[in-house]
Amino acid sequence: MLGSRSAYAICMLLATVVAAVLLRRRQAGLQLDKVQKLGIAIGGLIGATLAAKLPFMLGADPAAGVVAAWLSDGKTILWALVGGYVGVEIAKWALHVSTSTGDTFVVPVALAIAIGRIGCFLYGCCYGIQTDQSWGIRFVTAPDAGTVLRHPAQLYEIAFHVSFALIAWSAISAGREHATMKGNWMPMYMISYATFRFISEYWRPEAHLAGGLTFYQWSAIAIGFGFIVLLLDRGGRRSKTS
Repeated sequence: MLGSRSAYAICMLLATVVAAVLLRRRQAGLQLDKVQKLGIAIGGLIGATLAAKLPFMLGADPAAGVVAAWLSDGKTILWALVGGYVGVEIAKWALHVSTSTGDTFVVPVALAIAIGRIGCFLYGCCYGIQTDQSWGIRFVTAPDAGTVLRHPAQLYEIAFHVSFALIAWSAISAGREHATMKGNWMPMYMISYATFRFISEYWRPEAHLAGGLTFYQWSAIAIGFGFIVLLLDRGGRRSKTS
């Protein structure tokens, strides 16, 4: 909203610090050594970073090259979440870790993304389409230079991620979670965000592709379906061993 790149950078740094501190605390009780914990965290970070930039690199202008696409501001949280999940699983496989770690990641990740979206709001990126609602905001960084009210899409995302983090934290900490949720909070977060993102695309100024859906809506469908299959597979394996 303010077009402040420095505010954006501060929020990104704060998000990283908050995620690291919370993750360390929530993984304190896991039977893993320091190398395994660090390796898993690094795997998630690398996976998220690569996946966040992948769509922009694949669609890069040949004249500019993939390096320019990598150095650009563009990145996608939706793909980053998937990349982070895959990165963690690869790291766990490489480090011979069979312990479930997803429940320790979900709150730190959700809160970190919420803080990151505060940076988006202050910087004025990721805004929504024009609206006549009273809560609309004028973004000077938009093509209209702030002459029309727009959906504060960043604030909607902040509300989603903070809400999910609070629900997950409350259930996990109090031990009130259903047996089917134990160890499955991260896939549920992915499914929930994919659903939210599919809906939220209707108030974001993205290009519509096949079927009248945006790239991110098609991505959300694939990601949501993939994690539903994962949960069903886990449920089937649990029922066989019970």
